[in-house]
Amino acid sequence: MKTRVLFLGLLLSLSAVVLAQDLNLDQVLDKYYQAGSFEKLKQVKTIIMTGSLVQQDLMPVKIVRVRPDKYLMEFDVADMTAYQVCDGQTCWMTAPWTGKADPQVVAPERAIDLKNRADMDGLLFNWKEKGHALELNGKDTLDGKLAYKIKITRKDSGVEYYFIDVTNFLPQKRLYFRKQGGKEIPVESYYRDYRMVEGIPFAFTVETNNGGRVNEIQFESVELNKPVDLKIFTMKPKN
Repeated sequence: MKTRVLFLGLLLSLSAVVLAQDLNLDQVLDKYYQAGSFEKLKQVKTIIMTGSLVQQDLMPVKIVRVRPDKYLMEFDVADMTAYQVCDGQTCWMTAPWTGKADPQVVAPERAIDLKNRADMDGLLFNWKEKGHALELNGKDTLDGKLAYKIKITRKDSGVEYYFIDVTNFLPQKRLYFRKQGGKEIPVESYYRDYRMVEGIPFAFTVETNNGGRVNEIQFESVELNKPVDLKIFTMKPKN
């Protein structure tokens, strides 16, 4: 009798593994939407994230997102404040350490990245309506854990990959490519230390490897639906 019970338990375990392996793209996305609490996220109008950018030193950083499609990243470098911004149409930045304090419109390739960051729901949500194409490319291993690998062909023809944990169905990694000096440079972002904020999971640590240059953002707070002055997204005229 014990042998039969053990054998039945083994069959059930194997069946569970097979079912997990047989998830198709729609099933993986459904679990991702549930894990990410997208029903709640859709009701969020503003997100303000503050923390530190870790390179050689700790530098203050703040990221502000406002629906629809507004994004601002403010960070300090050598006691100088810089900005990367998208107002929904125009994407601009400042680089005061270069001796040029005036804001400047970013190159088209960089604008694509900023506009993607401005999408509060991310590329995987409502992907058909946004004009993207998705494929499930099996699984990969990240830090010893399995993750579903989803290939995204964006509407601008750019390609990137999202890696979704097979257990908690939260994003573990994003891989995309940036043109630099006539070459395509891989950019890898790793998402760690997920914490719940008003029922929605946020990665409080984001490590980015930009063609060998590694930095990490450690967030200290995430605030939802706080008032935001929309003037911060407007590109100021040159002096």
